[in-house]
Amino acid sequence: MNNENYIASGVLELYAAGALTHEERQEVETLAAASPEIKAALDEACAVMENYARLYAVQPQPALKNRILNQLGAQPITTEAPYTSPDQDNVIPFYVDEEREGNPYKWMMAASVVLFLLSGILSFHFYNKWQEAENRLALAMVAEQQLAQNFSTVSGQLKQQEQLLTILQDEAYKPVKLQGVEAHPEARAIVYWNQQEKQVYLNTLALPQAPAGKQYQLWALYDGKPVDAGTLALTNITGLQQMKTIGAAQAFAITLEPEGGSVNPTLEQLFVMGEVKS
Repeated sequence: MNNENYIASGVLELYAAGALTHEERQEVETLAAASPEIKAALDEACAVMENYARLYAVQPQPALKNRILNQLGAQPITTEAPYTSPDQDNVIPFYVDEEREGNPYKWMMAASVVLFLLSGILSFHFYNKWQEAENRLALAMVAEQQLAQNFSTVSGQLKQQEQLLTILQDEAYKPVKLQGVEAHPEARAIVYWNQQEKQVYLNTLALPQAPAGKQYQLWALYDGKPVDAGTLALTNITGLQQMKTIGAAQAFAITLEPEGGSVNPTLEQLFVMGEVKS
């Protein structure tokens, strides 16, 4: 039996409650001397027993003392010297000395107190074990949820990379690089446009996070007229996103619009623009 199973067996609590035999107590003390882990658990059990006994100690009622004294006073006291004979030393008394015999109720009471304390200690011990198990279970559930969330994120990123790789390998998709305008030189994006199937994918390489209440919107420009190509996601704007279908375009541009998009682009909020090369 390893130390953990030995500690969980409850023998240390029985030791603290004084419910073990002399041989069993010696065995516990020997193991505690050889194992710091068992020694610490034994000290903890003894401390719990002491605290429990101190917490639930019951003071006897004052009337109990008077009742005992009254009962002792009611018994006749014999002052006459007992008869002795020369052979008295060899005589074995027929009666049993009450002091040596003891009161059986006293032992029953002591046993009931020990069992009560032992049950309380064991309940306290297993309650703590249950609480520890609950905490470990909660931590395991949080870790499992975090792992599932990470897996979902990585799975989504992998799917985007596979989709991007498929688009790059398809010659029908024409890449259109969108460069930052003078006010936003660091902004960059790429549009992948399949003119035959009118499919449009946008890869936002570098766009600042949109302010609250604002949203980026893609525009297709044809003969100087803007055509709505869809709004970007409010969160996680990086990565590949599928936009609205576009049949004809000479250029693409992205502006910052009120959340939900606009009918016409706000040119003062133009971030990137790129021309479709033939």
